[in-house]
Amino acid sequence: MNDDNAQVIQECNDLIERCQSLTMSTLDDNKKPSISYAPFVRDQDNAFYIFISDLASHTRHLETQPRTSIMLIEDEQNARQIFARTRVIYECTAQFVARDNNRWSPILEQLQDRFGEIILTLRELSDFKLFHLTPERGTFVKGFGQAYRLEGEHLDKAEHIRRNA
Repeated sequence: MNDDNAQVIQECNDLIERCQSLTMSTLDDNKKPSISYAPFVRDQDNAFYIFISDLASHTRHLETQPRTSIMLIEDEQNARQIFARTRVIYECTAQFVARDNNRWSPILEQLQDRFGEIILTLRELSDFKLFHLTPERGTFVKGFGQAYRLEGEHLDKAEHIRRNA
């Protein structure tokens, strides 16, 4: 990995670490789009986990239409230019993680470490479900003319996107 690539990937990871929630676009059964948000944690393979209520429409959408786009974006007050906020967008596939799955408890512990005691309450509620979001493609934008396609097995390689001449 060259130094420029490593720096871009580090900046992308830094943005993700600063964010506590992601914005998520889902589709209902009629392919009507919907947008929402959810707090998240990320694992060592750069996959995202969200713990969301069955009462929310995005939960039902993910169960029937597991394709989703997520975005993590820099806060408006921190942006140097509102038209070029730093952001990363991933196309993902969502997978339900059952409570008896061996990943469930470690991820809930990670959520509790990050978000505190609220997770102790939420994990006892039967309507809350854990989803694993696997990024398949990504784009990292850090300013005008600074967009990168994220590639590789863990989307850890950045290729500068240039306009075709």
